[in-house]
Amino acid sequence: MTADRYLPKPLFPGRFTADVTGAKQADIAVTRDVSAGGEASRAVTASVTTHALAGRPASLNDLEQEPVKAKKTPQLSTAKQRELGAELRRIRMRAGYLATDMSRMLGWPASTISRLESGLRTYQAGDIAIYLARAKATPQELDDLVALDRLPDNGYQVRSHPTGFPDELPLIKVLDNGSQSVTSYNPVEIPRQLQIEPYIRETLARNGHEGKSTLDTTVHARLASQPASIRMPGPFTFYVHQSTLSLPSLDPTLAHEQVLHLLLVSSLPSFHIHLVPADSTVPDIRTGFTIYEHDQHRPVLHLQQLTTSLFLENDRDITFYSGLVGGIADQSLARRQTREWLTHRLASLDRH
Repeated sequence: MTADRYLPKPLFPGRFTADVTGAKQADIAVTRDVSAGGEASRAVTASVTTHALAGRPASLNDLEQEPVKAKKTPQLSTAKQRELGAELRRIRMRAGYLATDMSRMLGWPASTISRLESGLRTYQAGDIAIYLARAKATPQELDDLVALDRLPDNGYQVRSHPTGFPDELPLIKVLDNGSQSVTSYNPVEIPRQLQIEPYIRETLARNGHEGKSTLDTTVHARLASQPASIRMPGPFTFYVHQSTLSLPSLDPTLAHEQVLHLLLVSSLPSFHIHLVPADSTVPDIRTGFTIYEHDQHRPVLHLQQLTTSLFLENDRDITFYSGLVGGIADQSLARRQTREWLTHRLASLDRH
């Protein structure tokens, strides 16, 4: 079985007409190179830039003469499609182009550009390479994103990241900024979406992030990704294990500020914070997990390891972890009870 099985049909199989032969040849060259598994190199970028940009884009008349045979758009997009689309948008915006500019240069309908960048459109590797060349992507970006496009979209994605810091992964940014609801549980530390600056610094320093400049950058990135910063509507549901708030090693002043922050955030309508008592019998999970949901995209489960993150979308995985959430919820305190516990904990810290 060849890798061609995983390649969907191109967006516009016949979009270029005879008067743009140079552009068409460049398209074919890129498509063949990518489909064959070859490296999308500087030579490919130069070829696309020299030849494809030399020809005029396909006009509306061209598109009418050669009707588009687009594959029916799936109802729900995948995490990989969303990640790739977000990167296409980022690179286009960096180049100073509007979506309408890309539409004109490529000869694609503006709606196709929009849906492609939103992860709601299927595509072929050759189309992605051509888009990136037009948007002035760097050779490294071209190689990386074409490689991403080649990965099977099978509901199992793996991404590496600095120790304990997945925040800068493009896919994490997509999920943090573009999910309608988030449900998270972490038995080891306070969920990253609820951490205050001193807690973040201590956690990252413990994971080997050293140097003031590096630490400042990572702290800022984590704070910027928190729901309160981006004003998302939610709901955001967090199950906070009692042990993460009662560690003897936690500096009393830091603990006081963190508990106070949780108490304040828990008063927001979109934030549902539930305390998991220390004597609960929830499954002994060694790593935290987060479920991201959106009505136009498939649910995504994020499992964070120290240096890698797994992103799962298969129904079996989502169902299993949703069941875990149900079990954890059954043993957790209600929102009002959680606020009462946090208030008592704050008073206890004040006395010390």
